[in-house]
Amino acid sequence: MATDTMQRTPTRRPAPRTAPARTVTAPRHTRPVTTPRPRARAPRMPFILLLVGLLGGALVCLLVISTTLAQGSFHITKLQEQNANLAREKQILTDEVAQAQNPAVIAKKAEQLGMRPNPHLGFVNPKTGKIVTGKPSRAEAAINIPGYTP
Repeated sequence: MATDTMQRTPTRRPAPRTAPARTVTAPRHTRPVTTPRPRARAPRMPFILLLVGLLGGALVCLLVISTTLAQGSFHITKLQEQNANLAREKQILTDEVAQAQNPAVIAKKAEQLGMRPNPHLGFVNPKTGKIVTGKPSRAEAAINIPGYTP
């Protein structure tokens, strides 16, 4: 075979790729290295004054609200007392009007004013339109008419 007579040439494998070597350099400092300083504290006095001011303002607002509510409560109580007095006065006046409408009270006041009853009473008969005078019959006298005594 002709291929046997030929020399075999070794096949080359490509070499594995590696990253290029980096050179390590020392870090460059722009400032000289110093030890860290303790941090300076912010002043506390403005914060404390702010808190005291807020608490004082809240207390003043609470006082104003409480005073306003108490004043309103006193005003409501005063109005309720006035309403009760007016209701009592209305009841008294209603009772006086009811007593003054009593026929006996009206007759007594009429006598005090010099009025006297008419001895000749006349009644109108609505069916006939005639005026009826004189003493009523026993049946008519039995009818109770307020303010009329035969």
